[in-house]
Amino acid sequence: MKTLIIGAVAALCSMSATAQKGYTIKGQIGKLGKPAKAFLLTNKEGKQVLDSVPLVNGSFTFKGHVDAPMEATLRLKHDDAVEIPGKRIKIDGLSLILDNEDITINGKDSLKTAELKGSTQTAESRRVDDLLRPLYNKMQALNKEYQDMPEAKKQDRAVVMDLEKRAQEVEKEIVDAKINYVKKNPDNFMSLMALNSTLAPGFDAVGMEKIYQTINPKLRDSYFGKEVGLRIATFKKTQEGVEAQDFTQPDVDGKMVKLSDYRGKYVLIDFWASWCAPCRRENPNVVKVYEQYKSKGFEILGVSLDKAADKAKWIKAIADDKLTWKQVSDLKGWENDAAAKYEVKAIPMNFLIDPSGKIIAKELRGPALEAKIKEIFDGRAK
Repeated sequence: MKTLIIGAVAALCSMSATAQKGYTIKGQIGKLGKPAKAFLLTNKEGKQVLDSVPLVNGSFTFKGHVDAPMEATLRLKHDDAVEIPGKRIKIDGLSLILDNEDITINGKDSLKTAELKGSTQTAESRRVDDLLRPLYNKMQALNKEYQDMPEAKKQDRAVVMDLEKRAQEVEKEIVDAKINYVKKNPDNFMSLMALNSTLAPGFDAVGMEKIYQTINPKLRDSYFGKEVGLRIATFKKTQEGVEAQDFTQPDVDGKMVKLSDYRGKYVLIDFWASWCAPCRRENPNVVKVYEQYKSKGFEILGVSLDKAADKAKWIKAIADDKLTWKQVSDLKGWENDAAAKYEVKAIPMNFLIDPSGKIIAKELRGPALEAKIKEIFDGRAK
């Protein structure tokens, strides 16, 4: 958790800083000379860019221009050793937020312990990091509490559940603190970084989209800003409560089947493949629930990520696992069009759709699937 937070808060800028024509980084690390070399690693529009200069009497300089603030890494290689297995190469470095500023770095013999001046963004990120540190410490204390527990307590479900509950409360405090920062600093690049760090699995894309829209349009239009916006928009497409995207794919006999054909019913879109061992292990659970509730109106639409060359294996797996519901696939493997729409990155994966066509749950497996379907049909009957 701490790693995620620290990485997320390591950026901030006032937009006025970009008015300068470019950046200059001047470093002085003792009296180091050849073969010592400094490296500057940046990421421009998704592509890593590496620049390097030799040290002359401890001095090095980098110059350039950035369209918007970005995270960067400075590294210093002290000798000309070649990296080989089992042999350590002395490379030290530091992270900074690169903007069009004049930055100076001074150290006795290392970048890690050097003093950095002139980077207002880096200084602010460290300040924000310090403000959040009490929350980081809370999480560390919970981790230590668990580590120090006797093995018997670690096996006590009530004890572990209590610990997890407290951890979730701290995580909420952390997210709330970051969102509060975003709301108060809509013109700071740090707001994008802070917001991005809250987009953990299961985040509220609808809510986060509203907060994202409060950030300065110029920041949202930067490369990183667009990436954050795309991440939110992508997740929103499969968030619970949104309308499920329709798709059409052929069944095993080539007949085209639409998801919208199931409108008016509860349907589980089940992404799987014949070669997927976890999917095959989960299939008996899905079969059990289907057999129990199909008479009450529960439907399943299986979507296979098999390839055309494996169609026979797909059909055999359907028979072997006794999957009696409709199965479809465009037989493009991981390039399956429906899987792409639903951002399926791993299988088994499923989405439960209600009669109005909205996603009401996802990633239901084993007991969780049975409990949800039972809640819908048995609960509704009461």
